[in-house]
Amino acid sequence: MSFVIRPARAEDVPLIESWTRDTFSWGDYVAEALPRWLEDPESQVVVCVDDDDNPVALSRSQMLSPTEAWLSAARVHPGHRRSGMGTAMNDFGVDWARGRGALVARLATEDDNDAARSQVLKLGYRLTGRWGYATAPTPTGRRLGSSDRLRHGSTVDADAAWTFWSQSDLAHAARDMISLGWRWRKATRADLDRAVDAHTFYQSPGGWLIAEPSDVGVSVRWVATSPVDAPLLIQGMRDLLRDVRKDQVEAMVPVTAWSMEALQREGFEVRPVQIFSKGL
Repeated sequence: MSFVIRPARAEDVPLIESWTRDTFSWGDYVAEALPRWLEDPESQVVVCVDDDDNPVALSRSQMLSPTEAWLSAARVHPGHRRSGMGTAMNDFGVDWARGRGALVARLATEDDNDAARSQVLKLGYRLTGRWGYATAPTPTGRRLGSSDRLRHGSTVDADAAWTFWSQSDLAHAARDMISLGWRWRKATRADLDRAVDAHTFYQSPGGWLIAEPSDVGVSVRWVATSPVDAPLLIQGMRDLLRDVRKDQVEAMVPVTAWSMEALQREGFEVRPVQIFSKGL
Protein backbone atom coordinates (compact mmCIF):
# COMPACT_ATOMS: atom_id res chain seq x y z
CA MET A 1 0.00 0.00 0.00
CA SER A 2 1.23 3.49 -0.82
CA PHE A 3 0.92 6.31 1.69
CA VAL A 4 1.96 9.90 2.17
CA ILE A 5 3.12 11.62 5.36
CA ARG A 6 1.75 15.10 6.01
CA PRO A 7 1.15 17.39 9.02
CA ALA A 8 -1.96 16.52 11.00
CA ARG A 9 -4.93 18.89 10.75
CA ALA A 10 -7.90 19.61 12.98
CA GLU A 11 -10.26 17.89 10.56
CA ASP A 12 -8.31 14.64 11.04
CA VAL A 13 -9.40 14.33 14.67
CA PRO A 14 -12.77 12.56 14.17
CA LEU A 15 -11.26 9.97 11.85
CA ILE A 16 -8.34 9.32 14.19
CA GLU A 17 -10.72 8.99 17.12
CA SER A 18 -12.71 6.35 15.23
CA TRP A 19 -9.79 3.89 15.06
CA THR A 20 -8.02 4.70 18.36
CA ARG A 21 -10.97 4.12 20.73
CA ASP A 22 -9.72 0.65 21.66
CA THR A 23 -5.94 1.07 21.50
CA PHE A 24 -5.69 0.10 25.17
CA SER A 25 -8.07 -1.64 27.55
CA TRP A 26 -9.10 1.81 28.85
CA GLY A 27 -9.30 3.46 25.41
CA ASP A 28 -6.86 6.13 24.20
CA TYR A 29 -6.00 9.78 24.75
CA VAL A 30 -4.66 10.88 21.37
CA ALA A 31 -7.89 12.19 19.81
CA GLU A 32 -8.65 14.31 22.87
CA ALA A 33 -5.08 15.64 23.06
CA LEU A 34 -4.56 16.23 19.33
CA PRO A 35 -6.13 19.73 19.13
CA ARG A 36 -3.81 20.89 21.93
CA TRP A 37 -0.78 19.30 20.27
CA LEU A 38 -1.51 21.07 17.01
CA GLU A 39 -1.17 24.41 18.83
CA ASP A 40 2.19 23.55 20.38
CA PRO A 41 5.06 25.28 18.54
CA GLU A 42 7.57 22.85 20.05
CA SER A 43 5.97 19.78 18.54
CA GLN A 44 5.19 18.30 15.16
CA VAL A 45 2.28 15.91 14.64
CA VAL A 46 2.17 13.96 11.40
CA VAL A 47 -0.20 11.45 9.87
CA CYS A 48 0.12 8.87 7.16
CA VAL A 49 -2.78 9.18 4.73
CA ASP A 50 -4.23 6.77 2.18
CA ASP A 51 -5.11 7.55 -1.41
CA ASP A 52 -8.24 9.40 -0.24
CA ASP A 53 -6.22 11.57 2.20
CA ASN A 54 -7.71 9.77 5.21
CA PRO A 55 -5.34 9.52 8.20
CA VAL A 56 -4.43 5.91 8.96
CA ALA A 57 -1.40 6.49 11.23
CA LEU A 58 -0.22 9.17 13.64
CA SER A 59 2.95 10.22 15.45
CA ARG A 60 4.15 13.19 17.52
CA SER A 61 7.65 14.63 17.92
CA GLN A 62 8.57 17.26 20.52
CA MET A 63 11.57 19.28 21.59
CA LEU A 64 11.90 18.99 25.38
CA SER A 65 15.11 21.02 25.49
CA PRO A 66 17.31 22.66 22.83
CA THR A 67 19.06 19.31 22.26
CA GLU A 68 16.55 16.63 23.36
CA ALA A 69 13.61 15.31 21.34
CA TRP A 70 10.78 13.08 22.48
CA LEU A 71 8.79 10.84 20.12
CA SER A 72 5.40 9.55 21.19
CA ALA A 73 1.79 8.73 20.30
CA ALA A 74 2.71 6.36 17.46
CA ARG A 75 -0.54 4.80 16.28
CA VAL A 76 -1.36 2.81 13.14
CA HIS A 77 -4.85 1.84 12.02
CA PRO A 78 -5.37 -1.89 12.70
CA GLY A 79 -6.00 -2.48 9.00
CA HIS A 80 -2.71 -0.89 7.94
CA ARG A 81 -0.14 -2.35 10.32
CA ARG A 82 3.12 -3.87 9.06
CA SER A 83 3.06 -1.49 6.11
CA GLY A 84 6.15 0.55 7.04
CA MET A 85 4.21 3.51 8.41
CA GLY A 86 5.67 3.31 11.91
CA THR A 87 9.22 3.33 10.60
CA ALA A 88 8.48 6.14 8.15
CA MET A 89 6.91 8.35 10.84
CA ASN A 90 9.80 7.72 13.21
CA ASP A 91 12.32 8.67 10.53
CA PHE A 92 10.28 11.80 9.79
CA GLY A 93 10.23 12.76 13.46
CA VAL A 94 13.96 12.18 13.87
CA ASP A 95 14.73 14.36 10.82
CA TRP A 96 12.41 17.08 12.15
CA ALA A 97 14.15 17.02 15.52
CA ARG A 98 17.63 16.97 14.02
CA GLY A 99 16.76 20.03 11.98
CA ARG A 100 15.92 21.86 15.22
CA GLY A 101 19.20 21.03 16.90
CA ALA A 102 18.36 17.79 18.69
CA LEU A 103 21.34 15.60 19.57
CA VAL A 104 19.27 12.75 20.98
CA ALA A 105 15.79 11.35 20.42
CA ARG A 106 14.02 9.32 23.10
CA LEU A 107 10.81 7.36 23.46
CA ALA A 108 9.21 5.01 25.99
CA THR A 109 7.43 1.68 25.95
CA GLU A 110 5.86 -0.34 28.71
CA ASP A 111 7.88 -3.36 29.73
CA ASP A 112 5.42 -5.93 28.38
CA ASN A 113 5.08 -4.34 24.92
CA ASP A 114 7.35 -6.78 23.11
CA ALA A 115 6.30 -5.67 19.62
CA ALA A 116 7.10 -2.00 20.26
CA ARG A 117 10.43 -2.86 21.87
CA SER A 118 11.43 -5.03 18.93
CA GLN A 119 10.59 -2.25 16.48
CA VAL A 120 12.49 0.52 18.27
CA LEU A 121 15.57 -1.68 18.55
CA LYS A 122 15.45 -2.23 14.78
CA LEU A 123 15.24 1.55 14.36
CA GLY A 124 18.57 1.97 16.12
CA TYR A 125 17.44 2.91 19.61
CA ARG A 126 19.03 1.40 22.70
CA LEU A 127 17.63 0.83 26.14
CA THR A 128 18.94 3.58 28.43
CA GLY A 129 16.62 3.58 31.42
CA ARG A 130 14.07 1.67 33.44
CA TRP A 131 11.42 3.44 35.48
CA GLY A 132 8.50 2.34 37.58
CA TYR A 133 5.09 3.95 37.14
CA ALA A 134 3.69 3.61 40.63
CA THR A 135 0.13 4.32 41.78
CA ALA A 136 -1.59 4.15 45.16
CA PRO A 137 -4.86 5.41 46.68
CA THR A 138 -5.29 7.71 49.66
CA PRO A 139 -4.13 5.84 52.78
CA THR A 140 -6.38 4.98 55.66
CA GLY A 141 -5.50 4.94 59.32
CA ARG A 142 -3.23 7.25 61.24
CA ARG A 143 -1.25 10.00 59.55
CA LEU A 144 2.46 10.55 59.86
CA GLY A 145 3.49 12.76 62.76
CA SER A 146 3.77 16.45 61.90
CA SER A 147 7.58 16.37 61.96
CA ASP A 148 7.67 13.59 59.33
CA ARG A 149 5.16 15.05 56.88
CA LEU A 150 6.02 16.61 53.56
CA ARG A 151 6.09 20.38 53.54
CA HIS A 152 6.95 22.99 50.92
CA GLY A 153 10.67 23.54 50.51
CA SER A 154 12.72 26.64 49.80
CA THR A 155 15.57 27.43 47.41
CA VAL A 156 18.03 26.55 50.17
CA ASP A 157 16.32 23.17 50.52
CA ALA A 158 16.53 22.72 46.76
CA ASP A 159 20.30 23.31 46.91
CA ALA A 160 20.67 20.43 49.36
CA ALA A 161 18.31 18.23 47.35
CA TRP A 162 20.18 18.80 44.08
CA THR A 163 23.57 18.09 45.68
CA PHE A 164 22.26 14.89 47.24
CA TRP A 165 20.40 13.68 44.16
CA SER A 166 23.27 14.37 41.74
CA GLN A 167 25.42 11.80 43.54
CA SER A 168 22.67 9.32 44.35
CA ASP A 169 21.68 5.86 43.14
CA LEU A 170 18.45 7.31 41.77
CA ALA A 171 20.24 9.86 39.58
CA HIS A 172 22.53 7.14 38.24
CA ALA A 173 19.60 4.84 37.49
CA ALA A 174 17.71 7.73 35.89
CA ARG A 175 20.67 8.71 33.70
CA ASP A 176 20.19 12.15 35.29
CA MET A 177 16.72 12.49 33.78
CA ILE A 178 13.49 13.91 35.13
CA SER A 179 10.00 12.75 34.24
CA LEU A 180 7.58 15.17 32.62
CA GLY A 181 4.62 12.85 32.94
CA TRP A 182 5.25 10.20 30.29
CA ARG A 183 8.18 12.11 28.78
CA TRP A 184 11.77 12.36 29.96
CA ARG A 185 14.70 14.75 29.53
CA LYS A 186 17.86 15.63 31.41
CA ALA A 187 17.12 17.26 34.77
CA THR A 188 18.54 20.69 35.54
CA ARG A 189 18.96 22.69 38.72
CA ALA A 190 16.38 25.12 37.28
CA ASP A 191 13.74 22.36 37.47
CA LEU A 192 13.91 22.55 41.24
CA ASP A 193 13.81 26.35 41.25
CA ARG A 194 10.67 26.32 39.12
CA ALA A 195 9.10 23.77 41.47
CA VAL A 196 9.92 25.96 44.48
CA ASP A 197 8.28 28.95 42.78
CA ALA A 198 5.23 26.84 41.88
CA HIS A 199 4.96 25.40 45.41
CA THR A 200 5.37 21.87 44.05
CA PHE A 201 8.75 21.18 45.70
CA TYR A 202 8.43 19.28 48.98
CA GLN A 203 10.79 18.04 51.67
CA SER A 204 10.64 15.86 54.77
CA PRO A 205 13.13 13.93 56.88
CA GLY A 206 12.74 11.19 54.25
CA GLY A 207 14.01 13.30 51.36
CA TRP A 208 12.69 15.61 48.66
CA LEU A 209 10.29 15.39 45.73
CA ILE A 210 8.42 17.37 43.09
CA ALA A 211 4.66 16.67 43.23
CA GLU A 212 2.16 18.39 40.95
CA PRO A 213 -1.64 18.29 40.73
CA SER A 214 -2.94 15.87 38.09
CA ASP A 215 -6.28 14.72 36.73
CA VAL A 216 -6.31 11.78 39.11
CA GLY A 217 -4.71 13.39 42.13
CA VAL A 218 -1.00 14.07 42.66
CA SER A 219 1.81 13.28 40.22
CA VAL A 220 5.35 12.81 41.56
CA ARG A 221 7.97 13.26 38.86
CA TRP A 222 11.29 13.69 40.70
CA VAL A 223 12.48 12.03 43.90
CA ALA A 224 15.64 12.31 45.97
CA THR A 225 16.03 9.87 48.85
CA SER A 226 18.11 6.96 50.14
CA PRO A 227 17.37 3.28 50.76
CA VAL A 228 17.02 3.94 54.49
CA ASP A 229 14.82 7.04 54.14
CA ALA A 230 12.69 5.96 51.16
CA PRO A 231 9.86 4.35 53.18
CA LEU A 232 9.25 7.57 55.11
CA LEU A 233 9.23 9.69 51.95
CA ILE A 234 6.88 7.27 50.20
CA GLN A 235 4.51 7.30 53.15
CA GLY A 236 4.60 11.08 52.83
CA MET A 237 3.61 10.84 49.15
CA ARG A 238 0.42 9.03 50.07
CA ASP A 239 -0.26 11.20 53.10
CA LEU A 240 -0.05 14.27 50.86
CA LEU A 241 -3.29 13.16 49.21
CA ARG A 242 -5.13 13.94 52.42
CA ASP A 243 -3.89 17.54 52.35
CA VAL A 244 -4.95 18.15 48.74
CA ARG A 245 -8.11 16.04 49.02
CA LYS A 246 -7.32 13.84 46.06
CA ASP A 247 -7.82 10.11 45.50
CA GLN A 248 -4.62 8.81 43.94
CA VAL A 249 -0.90 9.47 43.84
CA GLU A 250 1.11 8.47 40.79
CA ALA A 251 4.90 8.53 40.73
CA MET A 252 7.63 7.96 38.16
CA VAL A 253 10.63 6.51 39.98
CA PRO A 254 13.90 5.17 38.52
CA VAL A 255 14.24 1.44 38.98
CA THR A 256 16.63 0.25 41.65
CA ALA A 257 16.15 -2.85 43.76
CA TRP A 258 15.43 -0.80 46.85
CA SER A 259 13.20 1.87 45.25
CA MET A 260 10.80 -0.68 43.77
CA GLU A 261 10.74 -2.74 46.96
CA ALA A 262 10.00 0.36 49.04
CA LEU A 263 7.12 1.40 46.78
CA GLN A 264 5.52 -2.03 46.84
CA ARG A 265 5.87 -2.34 50.60
CA GLU A 266 4.02 0.95 51.00
CA GLY A 267 1.07 -0.27 48.93
CA PHE A 268 1.98 1.02 45.46
CA GLU A 269 1.21 -0.92 42.31
CA VAL A 270 4.19 -0.61 39.96
CA ARG A 271 4.28 -0.97 36.16
CA PRO A 272 7.74 -1.07 34.53
CA VAL A 273 8.52 1.44 31.77
CA GLN A 274 11.53 1.36 29.45
CA ILE A 275 13.24 4.44 27.99
CA PHE A 276 15.05 4.14 24.65
CA SER A 277 17.47 6.66 23.16
CA LYS A 278 19.15 7.25 19.81
CA GLY A 279 21.97 9.70 19.17
CA LEU A 280 21.40 12.08 16.28
